[in-house]
Amino acid sequence: MGKFTGVSKFTLATLIGLGSLGAFSQTEGVKAESLDRISQKNVEFNSSSTIANTFEQRANIVPESKVITSHYVKYSKTSYQVKDSIPKEIYYSSNGFKGYIQATTIIDIGDHFLTLYSGSVIRC
Repeated sequence: MGKFTGVSKFTLATLIGLGSLGAFSQTEGVKAESLDRISQKNVEFNSSSTIANTFEQRANIVPESKVITSHYVKYSKTSYQVKDSIPKEIYYSSNGFKGYIQATTIIDIGDHFLTLYSGSVIRC
């Protein structure tokens, strides 16, 4: 009995190692008392009926369109040397309205190009 075989030693070492890992993970886990108390006050419980009502309200939203006229963007000539390098279409996003608008007029004002964009966008 004084001699252990290689397999027995390996099995014993594995059991001791796994046992110590289990004890370590139990003692070092995150505890509720250590959480930030400020963040706990901001947590709200949403019941399934509240979530369902919110979903129904969002499903009834009808996209609203808006025409954007003369939205201007000033481009520096150090970045855009010629009129052809100015974007012909840009993505517009303001007050919930989003969409692409097209360049209508490009004016050379010395060190900059003033570009007027127009187009239709929707609220979504």
